[in-house]
Amino acid sequence: MLPLEPTDTDKHTNKPITRRQLLAGLSAAGVLLAAGAGFPGGAQAAVTVPVGNTNTWWYNVKDFGAQGNDRSDQDDSPFIQAAINAAAVSGGTVYFPAGRYIIKTGLFLRSKVHLLGAGAEASVLKAGLVNIQMVMCPAQGKQASIEGLTFEGIGNITSSVTSMVERGIHILEASFIRVSKCLFKGIANGVHLARSEHVTIEDCSFISLVAGDSAYEGYGVTAEGGANHIIQGNHFKSLPRSCIQLTAGCSYTLVAGNVMEACLEAAITVSSKLSVCMYNVIDGNAITAFGLIDKQISCTYGIRLKDACSYNHIVNNSITRATFAGVQLEAADNAGDDRPYGNVMTGNKIDTSVRGIVVLNGSDNSLKANEVRRVELGILIDTIGEGNASIAKQNVVTGNSLFQCSTSAVKIGSNRCQSNMVHSNSGFDNTAGLTDNGMETVTAGF
Repeated sequence: MLPLEPTDTDKHTNKPITRRQLLAGLSAAGVLLAAGAGFPGGAQAAVTVPVGNTNTWWYNVKDFGAQGNDRSDQDDSPFIQAAINAAAVSGGTVYFPAGRYIIKTGLFLRSKVHLLGAGAEASVLKAGLVNIQMVMCPAQGKQASIEGLTFEGIGNITSSVTSMVERGIHILEASFIRVSKCLFKGIANGVHLARSEHVTIEDCSFISLVAGDSAYEGYGVTAEGGANHIIQGNHFKSLPRSCIQLTAGCSYTLVAGNVMEACLEAAITVSSKLSVCMYNVIDGNAITAFGLIDKQISCTYGIRLKDACSYNHIVNNSITRATFAGVQLEAADNAGDDRPYGNVMTGNKIDTSVRGIVVLNGSDNSLKANEVRRVELGILIDTIGEGNASIAKQNVVTGNSLFQCSTSAVKIGSNRCQSNMVHSNSGFDNTAGLTDNGMETVTAGF
């Protein structure tokens, strides 16, 4: 279904329902079935049946000339774009029957257009040239969606210093966009959101993405600026960069219920300077060591917040076998006021890492009711550098369960750590309970 904004035009009536009204209430699959076509394999011809109202139609890309026959000497881009443009006149669904569609020019998604494939692995968009943005939703686009398609790149890695690298989907300053049930593989980037709002990415898979020396390659989902996104229920495996990255002030975004395996860097990164990333919720994600051999890592960091990140909630995540830390909040020595502040970490489970939860140069953060097992340091509050910004103060560490910490369950690292509170933590088989090198640490309280 298209992610439409609420309207006040829908009203109940007592009139008998018509065939057109019935079809309008069906899903895309229901429309095909009601029209007598099989789904997905049998829906090869265009079905000129309204799916939303009398001005909304169904457009089959093969009726516009797309071949979908995986021939590298052909280009399906102009034919697919023609179908999208036709649907954009009054809104509609552009359908991709099963096949491999070679595209050599990026496709522009229009407002109120729904791109629908026959299912991931069945309907494949294959990049025919290097460094193209395969589907682009341009500025001011809204109420559009992409479902059931595979995005397969050339996988040409670069050392580009610009952000114009290969991407499956690029959404720029658009709103109310949905991406669902899609597969991204062998491509430099999956989905990139730039200053957009109300974008949903759900039930997608990001497998074996690629990256070279470019800092812009290898990400599953990047949300650059913008707000009010939902990134949930996705699967990430074998990514060279972060599976999910929130940056440049991205706020009020939900990252929930995602599964991440075999990441070479941090699984989830929230990182920003100047413009604060705030009020994001990272909830119930699983960063897992499933399928890994002994001592192989699942990620460098499970969840990493860097610099200007405030009032974010990191709750109920499960992180296994991270190299350096399960959860780390940090700011550089020269970060100034761009530091993690007021974040909440609660209910997380961390197993096997050098450190469980780390706060470096952060203040007023709450670490409560987390469970940490089989690490060197369970919870560390410390500083980086010697500048004026190198302080960690007024963090609260309470109610955590800490087991098998070979160095210390909780450590306050230096005298630049001021007025932190540590109390009511518990656990067993730790070499030490609290190692306190800080100033004015509160070890009892309300």
